[in-house]
Amino acid sequence: MVMKLIGLGLAATALSACVSVLPEPKAPDALYSIEADHTLPGLAHDITIREPEAARLMAGQGIVSEGPDGGLRLMARAEWAGPATRQLQFAMIDSFQTGEAGSAVAPETGVLTPYELASRLSALKLNGTQAICEMKVTVIASVDRSLVAQTIVRAEQSATSSSAANRAHALRSAASDCASQASQFAIETLQSGS
Repeated sequence: MVMKLIGLGLAATALSACVSVLPEPKAPDALYSIEADHTLPGLAHDITIREPEAARLMAGQGIVSEGPDGGLRLMARAEWAGPATRQLQFAMIDSFQTGEAGSAVAPETGVLTPYELASRLSALKLNGTQAICEMKVTVIASVDRSLVAQTIVRAEQSATSSSAANRAHALRSAASDCASQASQFAIETLQSGS
């Protein structure tokens, strides 16, 4: 019994020693958020805005930069404040003026809506000082899952310098513009379908 206690004590001491020598994770210098850059007119019908699908690298918190060789890497010292696709989703929801005939909601609210907006993020990256956001946007009728309309939205923004902060600001601006274009597409689609 005494040997078991001594063995447990040594194991606990060894484990605590391992934890204390682990390197501290590097905190980014700045966190950036994607937000609705302006309020668009309201919707003619209720719509569910789904989180965009994306490659894991673009969907996370890292800000992606493409090198001259085409390789993708995460930018040092700057990150998104949360998953980029989730921020895009809420930027789209927040783009619409409230109090109109229709509302935009997230799926987790549980509200049944006659339409859904689904999207696939194909680019959210920096290429030198050029920021690029591109999404395929689809409006779907919820009742029969039929395709109502589809388009590709794209936004580019040039950074004012090659600093990490200016490049991150440019990508945030491009992403916000992409979200606004997707929201505008939903407004136009639902007005023509009324």
